Amino acid sequence: MGLLVALPATAARAAWIALPPTADVGLPHWCDWGYDWDERCYTDDGTRLPIGGVDDKVWRSALRFSLADIPRDAMIVAAQLYLFHDGTCVAPRRTAGPCPARPYEIDAHRILTARWFSEREPEIDLGVAATARLHSAQTVGWLPWNLTSLVRAWHSGAHPNNGVLLKLAQGEEDFETSGPYPPSSSYAYASIRPWLVVSFLSQSAA
Repeated sequence: MGLLVALPATAARAAWIALPPTADVGLPHWCDWGYDWDERCYTDDGTRLPIGGVDDKVWRSALRFSLADIPRDAMIVAAQLYLFHDGTCVAPRRTAGPCPARPYEIDAHRILTARWFSEREPEIDLGVAATARLHSAQTVGWLPWNLTSLVRAWHSGAHPNNGVLLKLAQGEEDFETSGPYPPSSSYAYASIRPWLVVSFLSQSAA
């Protein structure tokens, strides 16, 4: 359940809510599904979300958020996804290490596959929903994605809420490119776990 905040009586119909993921996982792409695929093409459901290339695969991460706590009559004003980057990046063979001194662009895509694990690589909308830019991978701080349009579509039912997939931008994604390895929803410190922060207007928010 998210943290719901209604503003004072002067703006009683305005509110915001911070939603934790109901599911988040690292998914292998471009992995050789031949011999020993179950040893190499595993999912990463640990305490971090891998985004970037390692020696034998490219990592992408999927997150899903429930909008059940947002009133049905709500008008979505803004929606921002936040992941915390602490200077840790993916490295070969499921290890983590310090990031290289380089920038990254991480794109968010709408996931089209309702069941993430029904296919080896869930289908995504090739259109970019939002981009977060990390000007130096050694810089620590929150990475924001503006998902307002996507969350509006989920809330209205225009698109099914199958979650969002984060990947390095087109042209940056490749084997051994590394990439951010931010905390997931199971990370020890709740204050730096992922959040979807949604602002809205609603009669029910009063």
